[in-house]
Amino acid sequence: MPRSPRALVPLVLVTIAVIGCGGQGPEPASAPANPVIVGPGRLVAIGGGRSLYLHCMGSGSPTVVLEAGFGGNSGNWSAVQRTLGRTTRTCAYDRAGLGNSLAMPGVHDAGDEIADLQRLLDHAHLAPPYVLVGHSYGGLLVRLFAHAHPREAAGVVLVDAMGHDQDRRLLAIWRAQPARVRRHVPKPTAHAVEAGVDVMAGERLEASVTSLGDVPLAVVTRGRDDGSGGPLPPASIRRPADRLWMTMQDELAAMSGDHLHVVALRSGHFVQGPVDGQPSVVLRAVRAVVGAARTGARLPACARVFAGRGVRCRR
Repeated sequence: MPRSPRALVPLVLVTIAVIGCGGQGPEPASAPANPVIVGPGRLVAIGGGRSLYLHCMGSGSPTVVLEAGFGGNSGNWSAVQRTLGRTTRTCAYDRAGLGNSLAMPGVHDAGDEIADLQRLLDHAHLAPPYVLVGHSYGGLLVRLFAHAHPREAAGVVLVDAMGHDQDRRLLAIWRAQPARVRRHVPKPTAHAVEAGVDVMAGERLEASVTSLGDVPLAVVTRGRDDGSGGPLPPASIRRPADRLWMTMQDELAAMSGDHLHVVALRSGHFVQGPVDGQPSVVLRAVRAVVGAARTGARLPACARVFAGRGVRCRR
């Protein structure tokens, strides 16, 4: 499926034009639902005549909730969900308008999406505590959920997640370029609403979420450009965009007093994916957070969790 500009985000690093958040190409908000469920999960009624697709594996507490990137779906976690299910109950779902889930009427934002998630957990009888794992745009959503429900969030894992105030900061890099460069590189934030989602409204909502307290937090950052965004933009854009991405990842790690931050050196944006990712890094990060949530202990040192080649711990 082709990817939309917003779906290519951290090709933030490949192209400044993408401000959104990784994932497979989003379905249009008005797309009809597929009457046949694809996958082993089920539709859960969440009220108001609406249902969301949910796939859970394993048993035990806390429940790991897997949140895909923009335009992505539960299938994005297939390389890690089965293994995580051997550790604790692990659930992936499709947000409204994606995968097997019907679209939400009209334009909606991150606030609506986390409200949907709460209703899904309630109606599926998935009791807290939760370890929330978010990829790309999904990282913004799990931060919002953890901040809104601190007693339910036992841990957070951010996988190459969307950063704070991302669009405005990327726009500043674009505006600093000569006119000859700007003519060939699309302006960031060109489409505030895409696939029925007001992403800019979500960024404004998340702007007040500056701390998650001392919740166990693991940040996993990609270590390389995966090249799927086409020709590389000029170095005058690429280099500051790369630096900004890592700065934003460091900022995310600093949201908790109990955190670790690792770079998956051989991975592109889909760190959890089997093709150009390092799913084992995501697995170790989630297991570390689950362990801390169960015992009430602080996270182990990053170097203890991520030994060996292919990774680099950051402070």
